[in-house]
Amino acid sequence: MKIFFDLDCTLINSKMRLYSLFQELVSASNLSFDEYWNLKKKSINHAIILREKFYFDDNSIYNFDNYWLQLIETDRFLKLDTPIHGTGEFLLTLKEKGFELFVVTARQDKVKAIKQIEDFGWLGIFNEILVTERKKSKLELMHKVLKGSKKGWMIGDTGKDIQAGKKLSLKTAAVLTGFLNKKVLISYTPDLILDDVTNFKI
Repeated sequence: MKIFFDLDCTLINSKMRLYSLFQELVSASNLSFDEYWNLKKKSINHAIILREKFYFDDNSIYNFDNYWLQLIETDRFLKLDTPIHGTGEFLLTLKEKGFELFVVTARQDKVKAIKQIEDFGWLGIFNEILVTERKKSKLELMHKVLKGSKKGWMIGDTGKDIQAGKKLSLKTAAVLTGFLNKKVLISYTPDLILDDVTNFKI
């Protein structure tokens, strides 16, 4: 059986990276870490935050988005990421049970994504690292790996992760360590909602 894992905020805690970049790009922001993430967990996107709290116009939001993409995967921000506690041991246990494990991430830079996973000591655990590189969707990448099979799981922290898994007839699990709170995640009707990825049992 194949199990697909989102990377950011599912296997790793990337919240400080995202918050720190937001603060750097929005000089007027006095949002605390918790305030920023409380907004994000309610599914309030950057465009709404920037327009309603900081009075950005469309051009300023466009510039923000461009700078965000340019900087979010630079080394100085990536170094702020840390593994979700216990993830390495959890993944090894699944591997030893014979499951095929895959990372599927919307990162832009495949080389840096692989390097980070290697730095955490996880590279040999995964059968393949699937990276969209802003060229393909997670759905496309998973579909190619599944080769028509409908047995497996998709585990992630966003509605898009759950939707992609459902379109491929996979079972889905949503984690509470990322972008959305439990109320929002329930609306996507995943099969499971987990405090964190290590609570997944199969």
